[in-house]
Amino acid sequence: MSHPPFAGACRRAGRVLAGLGLGALLAATAPLAAAADFPDKPVRLMVGMAPGGSNDTVARMVAAELSKRWPQPVIVENKPGANSTIATAELKRSAPDGYTLMLVISSHVTNTLLYPNLSYTLKDFAPVSLIADTPFVLVANPRFGPNNVRDLIALAKTQQKGIDFGTPGQGSTQHISLELLDQMAGIRMNHIPYKGGAPAQTDVIGGLIPLIFATPTQSLPFIKDHKLKALGVTSTQRLPQLPDVPTLAESGVPGYEANVWFGIIAPAGTPPRTVDFLHKEISRVLQEPAVRQRLTELGLTPLDESPAQFQQLIDAEKTKWTKVIQEANIKFD
Repeated sequence: MSHPPFAGACRRAGRVLAGLGLGALLAATAPLAAAADFPDKPVRLMVGMAPGGSNDTVARMVAAELSKRWPQPVIVENKPGANSTIATAELKRSAPDGYTLMLVISSHVTNTLLYPNLSYTLKDFAPVSLIADTPFVLVANPRFGPNNVRDLIALAKTQQKGIDFGTPGQGSTQHISLELLDQMAGIRMNHIPYKGGAPAQTDVIGGLIPLIFATPTQSLPFIKDHKLKALGVTSTQRLPQLPDVPTLAESGVPGYEANVWFGIIAPAGTPPRTVDFLHKEISRVLQEPAVRQRLTELGLTPLDESPAQFQQLIDAEKTKWTKVIQEANIKFD
């Protein structure tokens, strides 16, 4: 029995459409299949600092929650050294398959501006999730004269040698935040680099130096005990824990902002669907009330930014701090 040409054409068109439909279905379900298969082995989450710090605490919190959700554990590996650049270089060399990640902070950007001989650039990494951020608190010895930022700036403009200001070290986030304050306020503090934030704060409490930028976790107990006084915070919003302490932006330095952020990155070339899966899983962790409460207790503001938003922050931070570092002529060999 012969078939009219039109009927044959319809059958051929139907087969084509069916094929296209199957192809679309397979394409749509591919990420789901990838998510179902991932992870099929342990995931490494590197931290470029020693155990016990805020970086390590945040990483272990995220790792523990992901391990509950996944059939495989997330193992935190501490690889301290050279301001996290050793661990970051190892991440660059890792396979871009989602099984090696790293928790980084804002120095991830400034390291690339301060160290000219690094084996990597920011383009060697894929942002996954921005987790949290925190400002610094500008704290002083209680016997220091100024009680607010305006009075501090006024005093600094009368000091030919500059007011001593301690930081955890040359090129630290606190150091470049100090340089930003100097540049925006038109003053010149006398930078005193220490080997870490704890000894700098100890010397402020002891009256050996008057000022530092401290993290909320580091400083809040001493502010409460009146061993330190808070002059301002470096975020655009006041800290909930210090509602009566104004921001620097509202205290004579309009537009000032200097936060430390925490995020997770992967090697560049990690498949977008893997990055998307990782981000969504971390996002679910960040919605857990217990996780948000713990971050808040650490003085951090929980965030939940997409990979694209995280990349925008990195780009903006690079532009901002390049100018500050160049003007201050901060560099390492």
